Amino acid sequence: MLIFVLLINACETIPKKVAVDNQNIPEESRARESMIWKNYTGETDDPKIPKLFDYSYAGYKRGEHGIPETFEYHAVFNVMDYGAIPNDTLSDQEAIQAAINAAELHQGGIVFFPPGEYLVNVSPIKSNPITITSSNIILKGSGWGIHGTTINMKDHMLQSYPDQEEWKVNYMFKFYPVEKFSEDAALIISSAKAGDDVIEVAKIDPFKDAKFIQLTMPYNLEAAKTALKGKEARPHWEKVNEKGVTFIEFHEIDHIKGRRIYLKDPLINDINLAYHWNAKPYTALENVGVEDIHFKANFQDEYIHHKDFIHDNAWSIIAMSKMANSWVRRCRFSNITGAVVMDNSHASSILMLMIDGNAGHKLTNVTKSSRVLTGLINDQTNNGQFHGAAMSHWTSGSVIWRVKTPKQGWDSHADIPKNNLVDLYEGSKMTNHGGFYKNEPHHLEGLTLWNYKRVGDTINNYDFWKLSGKDMYWGFSVVNPIIVGLHGSTTTFNEKNVGYLESLGEFVLPESLYEAQLKYRMKKTPKWLLESLKQWQAMESKWLQKKS
Repeated sequence: MLIFVLLINACETIPKKVAVDNQNIPEESRARESMIWKNYTGETDDPKIPKLFDYSYAGYKRGEHGIPETFEYHAVFNVMDYGAIPNDTLSDQEAIQAAINAAELHQGGIVFFPPGEYLVNVSPIKSNPITITSSNIILKGSGWGIHGTTINMKDHMLQSYPDQEEWKVNYMFKFYPVEKFSEDAALIISSAKAGDDVIEVAKIDPFKDAKFIQLTMPYNLEAAKTALKGKEARPHWEKVNEKGVTFIEFHEIDHIKGRRIYLKDPLINDINLAYHWNAKPYTALENVGVEDIHFKANFQDEYIHHKDFIHDNAWSIIAMSKMANSWVRRCRFSNITGAVVMDNSHASSILMLMIDGNAGHKLTNVTKSSRVLTGLINDQTNNGQFHGAAMSHWTSGSVIWRVKTPKQGWDSHADIPKNNLVDLYEGSKMTNHGGFYKNEPHHLEGLTLWNYKRVGDTINNYDFWKLSGKDMYWGFSVVNPIIVGLHGSTTTFNEKNVGYLESLGEFVLPESLYEAQLKYRMKKTPKWLLESLKQWQAMESKWLQKKS
């Protein structure tokens, strides 16, 4: 058994105080405490102020524990021992896959990349991603700096079959469990409220050996009326008009007593028996990570949205599906069409990413997931990734935190996500949203924008629920968003389509809603969060000094 201690590139002195762009954000002495926050903590009790959703459960192990810095019980599988040779002109892909396969046979391990540049996807003749299909596999480099690890994706991915849709083209690294989702569902037989931590099911046998659980409300037209809060749907929103809405959420099981299943995190949605909610075991990879690597692709075209599969997906790097308690952190991505996508996942984190070089299609996207944290990201590409940090497709209870896309905006890519937070984001636009118009609206209730800093042109009378337009895309559509502390470039709203608006043009306290809610729930700020902020500030400062 080998002990592997995480090696971090030496950083310059880390400032004791962590701040957010002190030159541009108002001093704390000039910021006032938000009224909606006071309502949340019980300091005030104003019935006119809506109750904030508790977003603090987002992230690796629900924000309660930090991602490990050491992995004492993981054997190390050095890619050089399997034939990889850095800094030459030959492909290292087979050697990398062989090291991964060996780690999987060992029931887990660190797949380690010593310093140097490794080549993958060299002159491919078919779509051939590197695959990881087991838990406890960590791809670890020697840092993303000049003397660290670079994985160079020499050529773009190919379509798996002729005319494959551009969004289905493989990413370079694919993480997914081989075991399929269970189809043995059980009806939920007791109503429950959002915030409860227990459900009751008609049969308990499917869950006796399960660690994770998926709760689903089938598409329902009656539920859609409630979800839209009385708002009129656009006529071409086929899914919501013809099928209604569906809700899906994932949880980790704490324990089982009789037919009751107790959860480690609270319900995101109300469970109404009339809507036939069901539960089934959820298979996920756990303790999977990617860290301390520079991923270099070679996308050099001026990006054109949906031009072809090459522009949209073929230079994309990490795709994770069905993850729990997993992560990507401390990585750099250059000349890519997409950095990281995570789908059907739970309680995982995407943290500390630097994106540079030629801009492409996507930054990050969390889709069909519950309680995923995306944060501490800086997009320094020449034109900005077309879509910024994103949450879409039934994603709920998730957070985008301290992300900078100064040339673009964040994204909600439609298909009715719910109860998500955009916290301390810096972007030039309100959003750069996407998604097929038939799958709109872009977001249901529970979207909170907290201390959003706009750095682009003035926007007047921004409307979150337009009911007319020149084509089928009539603009961003959100049910009653909560907007607190939006500042920077002048922005005004059609306030009849805003659920709650406070301190427009003024930074508020607490600085970060995610951090404040996590501290409030746990009675103190977790050590991992403070360390992550310090580490990211040093990394970001070092990188920006290098560029200047």
